[in-house]
Amino acid sequence: MTYLDAEQARRVYDRIGRLQDTQRFYENPALDVLVTRGRFGDAHAVVEVGCGTGTLAARLLGRELPADAQLVGVDLSPRMAALARGRVAGFGGRAGIELGDAAERIPVADGWADRVVSAYVLDLLPPERAAAVVAEAARALAPGGLLCLASLTTGHGAAARLLASAWSRLWALRPQLVGGCRPSDLLPLLAGPAWHVESAEVVTTLAVGSQVVIARRTE
Repeated sequence: MTYLDAEQARRVYDRIGRLQDTQRFYENPALDVLVTRGRFGDAHAVVEVGCGTGTLAARLLGRELPADAQLVGVDLSPRMAALARGRVAGFGGRAGIELGDAAERIPVADGWADRVVSAYVLDLLPPERAAAVVAEAARALAPGGLLCLASLTTGHGAAARLLASAWSRLWALRPQLVGGCRPSDLLPLLAGPAWHVESAEVVTTLAVGSQVVIARRTE
């Protein structure tokens, strides 16, 4: 299989920049489910892995989180990190955006977070790097904290299955054409004793399938 390495992914997303926001038509319905299931109204320390342009971070800080909550976003792409900093600048010290590779380290202390969220990131990564991000999320979360994930997957219905198959073939041919992302399944990443899966569902919007998974840190 063909996956983008970290440097290739950095270049792709530096080039994409604000165009990433054009994906909101299928991402937003899934993110609505993620925010509801993730109970962000009770969260006070949030990490977003792969914060992109900062759209979700700004939504969480402005509409979903308590007024005293803090959010740390991390992204591999310098351009994305810069865009995210601009989008959350109005939240002052409540928001911090870091440039870094979450597969190597999430830039918070052990057990600092009560939520780690990552939307449309793990479907970009090779399995071993996705597993490393999940392991870092376990380190960053306090026991009982929630890992809130959204990813491309195969949606419901014939049209969705056809689209997912075509997307996977295009990814195998040249992953840069689809931003390195492909339909995937998050649940195998959460099979270990550190996680209890609280909910897992597929949201299909205009034949694009998204998997939304909420897992609680058990140890």
